[in-house]
Amino acid sequence: MRRFLLVFICIAFFTSANAQDFSASRLIEMLSGDHYKIEKQVTSKKYRFTGSESFGDTVVRTYQYRPVIKNSKKMTADSIARRMQISSLKETFTLTYQTTSPAEYTGIIDKLKKDSFYCEYEKDSTVKSHLYQHEDYTADATVTNEDGTNWYGITFFKKEFPLTRDVHFAEDLLDFTSHEYLVYYFGEKHVKKDVYYFSKNDIVKCSVLFNNTKRQVIFVWRDGLNRRQLDNILIGGAHKLKSQEGYDKFTAENDWLTKSGIHPGMPLFELRTLNEGNFTFCGGNSPNPGLIFSDSEGKVDFKNTDIILGCMNCTDDKFLASPKLNADKAMLDGRILFVLTMVLYPVANGIFN
Repeated sequence: MRRFLLVFICIAFFTSANAQDFSASRLIEMLSGDHYKIEKQVTSKKYRFTGSESFGDTVVRTYQYRPVIKNSKKMTADSIARRMQISSLKETFTLTYQTTSPAEYTGIIDKLKKDSFYCEYEKDSTVKSHLYQHEDYTADATVTNEDGTNWYGITFFKKEFPLTRDVHFAEDLLDFTSHEYLVYYFGEKHVKKDVYYFSKNDIVKCSVLFNNTKRQVIFVWRDGLNRRQLDNILIGGAHKLKSQEGYDKFTAENDWLTKSGIHPGMPLFELRTLNEGNFTFCGGNSPNPGLIFSDSEGKVDFKNTDIILGCMNCTDDKFLASPKLNADKAMLDGRILFVLTMVLYPVANGIFN
């Protein structure tokens, strides 16, 4: 009986001592709550608010673990330092759990991997940050040193997606900021990893949605290592993809359209009518032939989306010698121009994916 009581006391002590840390499952569950519920859970584990910082529109609130020892003669204070940071931008937020215990850190990562989170370069020790991804969740694991102390931190984020019926316009695709998000939302069979050749020496990783169909979209990533953080989206036109080397078929049109009504394959006359005004574009004697100038006036906003025109009869010397042309003059000259490619760019949104 005495031995059983001793074992029970030891179990109770260690359960109490470790009650202030957070498991991977608990941290992921917390992402589904609101700010108030999260702060309540954090403070209930003896974390105390220590201050907040603002980085643009993002507010970071920090909570430091401060155990209260009722009888310091009989209980030993936890030697592990911990803190929680809640970074919020409007209704979106991340949770960052930091601990000085490497065992806690590796334990959380091991649990994530058991739950199908993956990192393609996990064994690369030269990388300071390892990103684990699964469906609509990401966990960014980083080790930092502060005044000689290693802090092991993991930042958790849950991506909120639009309803399927709300993904209608090309701009709606800007919500999908990683390959994993595309797979989670559209299905693995509809999303392929690929490589895009801008030029011989300019090669980037990309993902292709609905490859070789009228719904094809190319997502070019700034963070090629993790295939995330959108650089741009390419819709329409012929593109140099590694997977299409030797592929001689060409999809002339594309079903995606912008909120203003532009779509690949649209004739110049329709675009001119939609804009309700003349506009200028790069001629043959330009680094970017067919690109409509972003400062063109009219109903269409050419600033946030690059519209590139194709032409079926622009191989003559007059066109090739022109640095700049306008729509009205091109139509008078009998040029057969149409929207070839649309390039969309993401809007900066602070620290979030």
